[in-house]
Amino acid sequence: MLEIAKAVSRRGLRVLILDEPTSSLTGDRIIQLHDAMRGLAKKGIAIVYISHKLDEIERVCDRVVVMKGGTTAWAGYRAATSMRELVEILGGRVQAAHKVAQENRDLPVVLDVEHLSTGRLRDVSLHIRKGEIVGISGLEGAGQTELIREVFRASRKRWRRSGIRLGADVSYVSGDRHNEGIFPLWDIADNMLISSLSKVTRFGVIQVTRHLALAKHWFDKLKFTARGVRDEITSLSGGNQQKALLARCLAAESDLVLLNDPTSGVDVETKQEIYRLLEEAKQQGKAILLHSTEDLEMEQCDRVYVMHDGGIVQEFVGDDVSVQNIIRTSFHEKSKGAAAVDETGRSSRARSGGLFRKVTGNRAFLAFAALVSIFVINSLFNQRITSYLGLQLLYSSAVPLVFIALGQMFIVIPGGIDLGNGMSVGLMNVIVAFILVSNPGMGILYMLLVVAAYAGLAAIIYSTKIPAIVITLGASFVWLGIALTIAPVPGGHAPRWLHNFYNYEFPLVPMPIVISVVAAVLSYWVVRRWKYGMIINALGNNPTALSRAGWSQLAAMMAAYALAGVMIVIGSLMLTAISSSGDANSSRSYNMLSIATIILGGCSFFGGISSPVGVVAAALAISSISFLLTFVGIDSNFQSAVTGLILIAALALKLLSGRMELMK
Repeated sequence: MLEIAKAVSRRGLRVLILDEPTSSLTGDRIIQLHDAMRGLAKKGIAIVYISHKLDEIERVCDRVVVMKGGTTAWAGYRAATSMRELVEILGGRVQAAHKVAQENRDLPVVLDVEHLSTGRLRDVSLHIRKGEIVGISGLEGAGQTELIREVFRASRKRWRRSGIRLGADVSYVSGDRHNEGIFPLWDIADNMLISSLSKVTRFGVIQVTRHLALAKHWFDKLKFTARGVRDEITSLSGGNQQKALLARCLAAESDLVLLNDPTSGVDVETKQEIYRLLEEAKQQGKAILLHSTEDLEMEQCDRVYVMHDGGIVQEFVGDDVSVQNIIRTSFHEKSKGAAAVDETGRSSRARSGGLFRKVTGNRAFLAFAALVSIFVINSLFNQRITSYLGLQLLYSSAVPLVFIALGQMFIVIPGGIDLGNGMSVGLMNVIVAFILVSNPGMGILYMLLVVAAYAGLAAIIYSTKIPAIVITLGASFVWLGIALTIAPVPGGHAPRWLHNFYNYEFPLVPMPIVISVVAAVLSYWVVRRWKYGMIINALGNNPTALSRAGWSQLAAMMAAYALAGVMIVIGSLMLTAISSSGDANSSRSYNMLSIATIILGGCSFFGGISSPVGVVAAALAISSISFLLTFVGIDSNFQSAVTGLILIAALALKLLSGRMELMK
């Protein structure tokens, strides 16, 4: 619904393309969407509606284009054809739904679930006999997928779930073929036979002839649209990929087949073939547990369990299995008493732990906890640390890391990593100490060029698709080479205005803390409040979705890297103010320190998640560790190792807390 709302709210909308828009919508939402489409059409907006659900095409479309094998098989006005004719055009045939009068109780039970309750499921009980197709229906998200996955987990030897008894081997087929199904780097044969390797191996060695023969058997039986079994799986259409997953399941010859929305996103002809295969498997005595988001598919089942809010509310058998009965039952509500008890329990639990979880669940919590802990320990060793001068000395060296880590954050947000920031800081340190001090205009120009160079790196990464870690590592040698050309040996000095600014005695709070707080606030505003900050976050979250929303991935990446360049420049200014000199090799340690800082600060190493306030807190905490180690009396040669161990412990605690939250 959000995706559709986002699309229709575009200013100046003239053409709206809806690709399988109802695949995750419930019945009332589908009606709402279709009413909205009619309203948009009356306003003159052209709508392209892509769907495998022919009943929807019949209800809402004016004209129909039927595609098959990449070409137009038929086109014309909807009134000029019927659903039956469309199915036949697609190469299928309309089959009557299979019905049985009653359950055959003489057949053995292969799955028995009794009073199963998990985090999502509530007191679920069901059974399946050999030679049955049993459906699991209900509104989307009612617990169908969770139930099927629990049954599959129970079939693994390493997993036992009380309440589930199995008397058969189990195979699983998911409609989410990209995440749970295909191996995209393999061909069709290997994808089909991964679950049947014992049939094509001898002493653990794959017999190529037997492997190809079995693959070809299922390839011919399922009538793949491909040249042969050695074609890449990704060269197939979605429907043919789903056939490969079904072949994998059937080739394993399991007695119980779990199907989790297996016809999602496949064409009508493939659906008919899948129905035929299911009926054939049933006749062979296999038991099939089928979940589908299409209510009409439930009419292929002998029995159907309807779920609502994690529990089973109704069972239909034989002729009682109908779309009308399923839809009506899907909206079944819990009794008011049960609901009241449930809501009371939830409310009390939420009140008891809500505030604690909100605080500890914040991405910056670990960084602030580390900062406070280290500060308290430092103050216990030396009470003067709490004075104005003590605070200034404690956090003075942290300011460069604050900005360098924020620069790393802006590169990590879109999914990159900067392994050259230590060298780029060294270059800027030399530029400030040797050029800016004597020629401010030229120094500012060099700073702007460094920012532009970072934006250029983004363009190279985007256009070549070479990982950022490789490009930035290569750039580090460029930064170092230029820096050594400008200043082969350390020297120079900080501009007087920069020295005076950094050492300005700000009232009550030392200047390093003021600068760090300002950096945190401004970075937070950029990431959370600035329009392009939101776009940069979207790039790391889902680049394709960003493009579909109408924004340029290249522009977003260049903006992120340019912001990183700005942070590098500011961090270099702060470093020069502290050191009062320029040295191309003085900042190498910032490479790893900045990475550790952003992770401790709550950023995701894989992009899309940022925590600028946490990064600043982490930078202050990490920089103050050296003071703590000095007070404890640890030799300076071991301080880097101890700092690393402290970071590992903090990150391990963070990972452990995240897993505990998931278990809850």
